[in-house]
Amino acid sequence: MNSREKLVLSREEYSPLTKPVPTLREGDKGGCKNPLLRGEKCSAKGAAGLHKRGVCSLAEPAETHPCQFRWTLNCLSPLPEALGTGERGYAAAIALFLIMFLAPLTTQAQVQGSAPQHNTPLNFTSWESPTARSPLLGETTYTQLTQYLQTAIEQNPELQSMRAMTEADRERVREVGQLMDPEITVAYDFNPMMYDSQLGRFSVSAMQMFPWFGSLEARRDLQRSAADARGAQVSARQLEILRDVKLAWFEIAEVRKQIRITEQTVELVNDLEKLVEARYETGRAGQADILRIQMEEQRLRNRIANLEDQLKAMTARFNELLNRDASAEVETPDEMISQTVAYEDEQLRNLVRQTNPQFDGIAAERSGAEKQRRLAELDGRPGFGVGVEVMGRDFGPMSMFPDSRESIIGMATVRVPLFRSRYDSQKRQAGYRIRALDRQEEQTGNRLITELESALEEIRTSERSVILLDEELVPRAEQALRILSEEYATGTARFDELLQIQRELLELEFERIEAIAKQNRAVAKIESLIGGGG
Repeated sequence: MNSREKLVLSREEYSPLTKPVPTLREGDKGGCKNPLLRGEKCSAKGAAGLHKRGVCSLAEPAETHPCQFRWTLNCLSPLPEALGTGERGYAAAIALFLIMFLAPLTTQAQVQGSAPQHNTPLNFTSWESPTARSPLLGETTYTQLTQYLQTAIEQNPELQSMRAMTEADRERVREVGQLMDPEITVAYDFNPMMYDSQLGRFSVSAMQMFPWFGSLEARRDLQRSAADARGAQVSARQLEILRDVKLAWFEIAEVRKQIRITEQTVELVNDLEKLVEARYETGRAGQADILRIQMEEQRLRNRIANLEDQLKAMTARFNELLNRDASAEVETPDEMISQTVAYEDEQLRNLVRQTNPQFDGIAAERSGAEKQRRLAELDGRPGFGVGVEVMGRDFGPMSMFPDSRESIIGMATVRVPLFRSRYDSQKRQAGYRIRALDRQEEQTGNRLITELESALEEIRTSERSVILLDEELVPRAEQALRILSEEYATGTARFDELLQIQRELLELEFERIEAIAKQNRAVAKIESLIGGGG
């Protein structure tokens, strides 16, 4: 009789339709228990003790067996038998959980412990606490402006958005420093080749992959460099916004001063109109002089209206930078102060290269490119994976191996980076980025120095203009206006000469205000170039 015939015969002999299932004896073990025959019961107390540790204790017959249905469920569900019985099964389950959870937790602890406290050229506390000192002038002379700068740093929406993005980049350091998620595989053979012997029909395996040593730390360093670069961008943009706040504030102060001077000129024209009317009544002035002085007054009032419209637009622009209502009031001083720079030109050039955050951003990007090249080298090395597999023991009703146990198999895998062109390309990309950043740093330095020279030229030009206007032009124009007014009253000067000198005096006052405002704006530009926040 061959093996196939023996197998068929064994199935017929032990079929539950032809013969009763053999009875278990006291002390019998197996993967899954046969149902006890009617008239037998377990002597163990309570249902929980019927199949304790795979041993069934038989005793005197009874009408029914209380654990028959429980036995059927155990046979249909091999999971408790595969993992829930025996010390080795419990140990395998514990090993699976250790692989799944301890490795990610350990990696997270490394990320938290390795994160530096200060890893950016920008100190984030400066966002909330801007300095009240000017790097060029010492203590600031405009207290209102200092308050507005504080408000812009705290409330500007663009800065808030960029800070949030920077924090997101810093938080991503934790993400890139994590191991890959472990893989768990559950397998069950629904159609085994040997029906009566179901050895290894159910199995569970877990696998955890590990990169080459130092790869996770290299990824964290790369992400930190990216966060540092974005932080430097925030610093540079903050300086630009503070510069724009200063420029808009000085423009508002300039226009308000022009309005006040124009209003004073209107009062002067009204005085001249009274003088012309007095001469007209005595017959020493013509009616044309009265019309001309009235035309001049209307022209000045129209100029005031235009300046007030400009002031509304400037105020809206200023409040936009502070994230306030467009019509919110802006406080400005009655008089702007002429300012000068305390540093030599060469000192300012050195300060630009040393303190401007744009160079910090380029340095952070260069560091990131170098770390990218290092990461490409590490990615080009093998990766490793370790795991464990647990196979269920033989739990068939007629087991060929009744004493079989769970099978625990250790596994290891290696990722072999055969295709080297990808990693070589990444290294070359990093080299090209470093070369481009070197040229970008050179171009940034040239551009900033050009902006510095332009601002210095504006300061020198404005300073000469203010000195000329204060010491020469304005005093002489005022003196000429007084003389012509006296001569016109006596009839020795023409009215058009008086009107002309009055217009010239107004334009000189406007030039003086513009020169002082231009000087203050130039100082604000230089402060933004050398990293001055307030």
